[in-house]
Amino acid sequence: MNTGLKVTAFAAALAATFGTAYGIGESLDPVAAERAPAHDERHASP
Repeated sequence: MNTGLKVTAFAAALAATFGTAYGIGESLDPVAAERAPAHDERHASP
């Protein structure tokens, strides 16, 4: 197997791995609950 084919196969496998991890991460709910705002946004200065 030549070097170019090895590099291409590695890059494709790496992209597939990260793509799968991203897809799974997006499909799951976040672990931490959403927090309320730290300040009252109605009184924030412009």
